[in-house]
Amino acid sequence: MRVSTTLPDRTAVVTIPAEGHARRVAALRETIHRIIDTVIDAGKFHHGPQTERLEDALSHAWGGHAVATTSCTQALVLALEAAGTRPGDEVIVPAATFAATAFAVASVGAVPVIVDVTEPTLTLCPKAMEAAVTERTRAVIPVHLHGHMADMPTINQVASRHGLTVIEDCAQAPGASLNGRAVGTWGDYGCFSFWVGKNMGGLDDAGAILTTTADRAARLRRLTDMGRDRTDRHLHHVPGHRARLGEVNAGILTTQLGLLPSWTERRNTIARRYTAAFADLPLETPMVQDGHVHAFYKYALGCEDIAALTDHLANAGIEAERVYPYLLPDLTAFQGITHRTHVTEQSHAATRRLCLPAYPELTDAEVDHVIGTVTAFYSGS
Repeated sequence: MRVSTTLPDRTAVVTIPAEGHARRVAALRETIHRIIDTVIDAGKFHHGPQTERLEDALSHAWGGHAVATTSCTQALVLALEAAGTRPGDEVIVPAATFAATAFAVASVGAVPVIVDVTEPTLTLCPKAMEAAVTERTRAVIPVHLHGHMADMPTINQVASRHGLTVIEDCAQAPGASLNGRAVGTWGDYGCFSFWVGKNMGGLDDAGAILTTTADRAARLRRLTDMGRDRTDRHLHHVPGHRARLGEVNAGILTTQLGLLPSWTERRNTIARRYTAAFADLPLETPMVQDGHVHAFYKYALGCEDIAALTDHLANAGIEAERVYPYLLPDLTAFQGITHRTHVTEQSHAATRRLCLPAYPELTDAEVDHVIGTVTAFYSGS
């Protein structure tokens, strides 16, 4: 099939950005200003009523006990520490993920053990996970890639057989679920990113952890505030972190949590339109497994002509992106990190993905433009 070889116009103006958070923040401008005024009037900037309201709302919406923190990266570190992970322990992670998943493991002195992902979800392969378990393995971090949950029932079965702590990396999946059970509530800990660019996010970095018991939540909350309880700010019980979420971001996130279901449905509507339109093209469209609600943080196409299609879209004012073009073992950073790798060719499918704009702020006309531009690429027009 002939494909476009037209060179991109480097002066082309991006009219449809790859991510829509700038639009979202602008649309919520008045609400954000009111939240800022409320926080200023209260004079409480951390661990105040906005944070308490957010933690209560997360627990009510998704289940478990919620603890707010500054990022998903920090949430992973806190969960590993709360679970008693020690230097030299091994923690299994998938090959296709943001580097922070494995960086968090290394930061507590543990060894990332990098294993294969499986199609079609490109999430942690349970068979590869079990094959990598040794007497030093203490935990596993399944990543819910692009917004689709990993196979948590099977992962939990393997973890139970080997006595492993399960820490879900939910950075890309707020709003996802399996059989009505929310992402982040399947493991011992569920770690979320509320960075501004995620499906819901504050003004910059933010995050949260869901866990299974009030005691675990109390330990996590202590770790977020330099090892202190809120009753005595001068008494540090354990070594901790400066990882408390600010009140402004907490207030913004509570507002967005109420909007997330409608945003998730809009993402799914756009994804269904793309999938139907591309059915006869030589593309691998995302598959939603039975029982799953996909959060569609990214609409990731499997494509053999990534560079040419990216340029073709850019010439039409559409920004597309690759997430992730490298597997963890291919990153230079891991030359200086003690790790083990059990990765085969099957994981490389994850590097051949191009993500189209698919956020709720897209207009129907913009969705039509994306569809028409992709279709034109393969028709040669």
